[in-house]
Amino acid sequence: MTDKEAIERWARYIIPAVFKAETELQRKHPEWKVRLANIKEEEASRVAEEYCTAIATEILTNAVDADGKVKA
Repeated sequence: MTDKEAIERWARYIIPAVFKAETELQRKHPEWKVRLANIKEEEASRVAEEYCTAIATEILTNAVDADGKVKA
């Protein structure tokens, strides 16, 4: 895969999935907005890791296979 192909793949599939999952996560769990808004410098890495894990969980929870069926 060329760099151009990789960038196109990220821009078309991966990054939009992350944004969509983040929006859905914050809709389902509005406490994340408050938690992120009030983050302290000393806890930033831990909270960022937890937030990324929550987004990844949201992506995989709502993932669909090639037939459009939700993966469980």
